[in-house]
Amino acid sequence: MINHRQRCRTGTCVALALALLAGSSARPQSQGVDTTLRVTTRLVNVNVVVTDERGNSVKDLAHDDFAVLDAGQPQKIAFFSAIDNERPTSVASLPGPDTYTNRPTDYSAAPSSTILLFDTLNSRWTSQGYGLQRIRKFLRQIEPQDHIGIYVLGDDLKIVHDFNRDASDLFAAIRRYDDLHSHVPEARAAAKESTGDPDLDRFLSGKDNRYRFGKDGGDISKAYMRDRLMIAIQMTTASIEAIARQLANVQGRKTLIWVTDSIGAMAHFESDDLDQFLKRWTGQSGIKLAKIPAWENGLDIERMIRLMNGVGIAVYTVDARGLETVDLDFRNTSPLVDISSSTEPMADLLRRTPEPDIALLELANRTGGRAFFNSNDLETGIRRAEDDARFTYNLAYVPDHNQWKGEWRKIQVKVNRPNVTVLARGGYFALPDARPVPPRNRFEFLSQIAASPIESSQLPLTVHIAATSGAKQPKIDAKVHLNPQSMLTDLNNGHRKGSFEVMFMQLDPKNKLLDATQKDIEADFDPQEYAAISQKGWDLSAQLTFKQGATLLCVIIHDKASDAVGSVRIPLARYSPIPTAH
Repeated sequence: MINHRQRCRTGTCVALALALLAGSSARPQSQGVDTTLRVTTRLVNVNVVVTDERGNSVKDLAHDDFAVLDAGQPQKIAFFSAIDNERPTSVASLPGPDTYTNRPTDYSAAPSSTILLFDTLNSRWTSQGYGLQRIRKFLRQIEPQDHIGIYVLGDDLKIVHDFNRDASDLFAAIRRYDDLHSHVPEARAAAKESTGDPDLDRFLSGKDNRYRFGKDGGDISKAYMRDRLMIAIQMTTASIEAIARQLANVQGRKTLIWVTDSIGAMAHFESDDLDQFLKRWTGQSGIKLAKIPAWENGLDIERMIRLMNGVGIAVYTVDARGLETVDLDFRNTSPLVDISSSTEPMADLLRRTPEPDIALLELANRTGGRAFFNSNDLETGIRRAEDDARFTYNLAYVPDHNQWKGEWRKIQVKVNRPNVTVLARGGYFALPDARPVPPRNRFEFLSQIAASPIESSQLPLTVHIAATSGAKQPKIDAKVHLNPQSMLTDLNNGHRKGSFEVMFMQLDPKNKLLDATQKDIEADFDPQEYAAISQKGWDLSAQLTFKQGATLLCVIIHDKASDAVGSVRIPLARYSPIPTAH
């Protein structure tokens, strides 16, 4: 049985926040003993790369060649598979017209997923220039059939090239860039006449680079810098969350190549006790923005670490500074960092090189990636991440301990083969069940999902859209198809139960919320109902009033118990009764 409740709100973000709070109705409680059982298994997935002395993939290992230790204790490998990521798999059928989904489609042909994150938010100006130069060099080596995403982290997260597309447009863009900067007049003229991808052209030309914490006019105060640093932490956290959600249900090795000076809030991934860290963050943050309590960011960081912990992304950290024989702090744009004294001997200055960021090393080690620093050959680090993903092994086990209190537990993967190198995640946080976002924070959480350019695949959903003529205003008919198997994980007296909400958010080109419609779903299925609905899924329909100025409809499914989400972003231009200005 499914019980639907629908509420509509139009207007400002504040109005929606109040609507969400008002709509948090309590669910009737049954009398007697609580017999709710969370049926999800605490399965730890480990993606493993094994290479020989020459760096080539070792492809002939079997289940019995591997041993997994959790905090030094041998574990039984429950699942094992060897994946040749160079061998294309069958391509999933594309959705039909007017149908949008967050399920894997054409990128199922690429069993591994790689995203290159070019970080302008946590990197200095000259580091950005150096890093972009090396990224261009790497792109000159790619083939059109390669798959790699390019995202830019700045004041917001920008998708320059999505990872589910092949590299044919990247291949064309880097050649267009080279022709524009060619010494051959004919090549420059031809490149100027060609029409390319404006986002790629802007990125390759360096127009996405930014002056770190720059301010128009006036001196930069310490208060301004503190606020900007906090905003940078929040933006970095939200962006990593978004990437993790996007890759949540993507199969194969998932690689994030992070080109940066530092990793911001992800440095806290080195904590050995997440609960202690969160208490420390809450009590000692000491920085408050005008409308955002400092402690609130602790929830964001916890959610980010949970996502990274569960999705299993291998992070390759690439120090954008590269190898330098002299560092006179010309990179430093922050007045809060002390520079070297003028009395320091010049010989010492000449010998001084940037120290590797310990957090960069630790993040790579803990997630099963690699760290590259003090190397002028930055593109080698990017290429190595690509090579590592060519052949991988997937292992999974159910830990036999019963200590889920947030501590870091070390994983060791051993292979019964001499002279090989094993690359695997260094461990995981043994986290208890997730705590739902407090009602007062739900609006910020869902608004963040809606505004993100990246769709979340934690909960799969498919949306079919049709435009209709209303009596007074044009309408949008939306039909949402949901997968109960990925959603209903609570077993209570033999019934599968769940509490969800579906949000329909209409946004303008600047991500301003114009309208929100919310539907609550209270699901309660007996075994026969669950078996039937698992075969066909279930559908939820909504009719929305088309709001003037709306260019995007974001549909979100939100699990109120776990805060897992799925989202689909639908451009509305083709459904608009009024042609959209370009």
